[in-house]
Amino acid sequence: MSEVHNVFISHRHEDDHHNANFKRLMDGKDVQIRDSSITSDRPNQARSPEYIKSAILAPRIQWAGKLVVIITPDTKNHDWVAWEIEYANKLPSDKLIIGVWAPGSAGCEEPEPLKRYADAIVPWDPAKILAAFNGERIFENAQGVPRLAQPIKRIGC
Repeated sequence: MSEVHNVFISHRHEDDHHNANFKRLMDGKDVQIRDSSITSDRPNQARSPEYIKSAILAPRIQWAGKLVVIITPDTKNHDWVAWEIEYANKLPSDKLIIGVWAPGSAGCEEPEPLKRYADAIVPWDPAKILAAFNGERIFENAQGVPRLAQPIKRIGC
């Protein structure tokens, strides 16, 4: 029986193709990815940013056990991605925040909130993604080279 992981994939809509590729990457690895994120396949028709945050994004992030942030060159400056990371960080500390370097993203910077709150940042490698899903604190660049020590993870009381 495969492991089931409920995830919300935080990304830019211009990077929707990475969501599908991410799920294909994990397919066949004895894991089932259940994704609650918003994509162009399942668009959000709302116009009010506050409504989108409170009624659409927040419940989906709450449902997910993991927030996966697809890191691309433009993710760093994307306000919605930053909000999703900040929101996930405010939830119970057992919610994992995992950055995954998209193919072709070597050398780009990750969003500031991801730098502060990530439980792991891993390359586009299913074994390392699964390790991060299972709570391993892995911090590597896009090529899989370990990075300098990261700040201590937030702890709930």
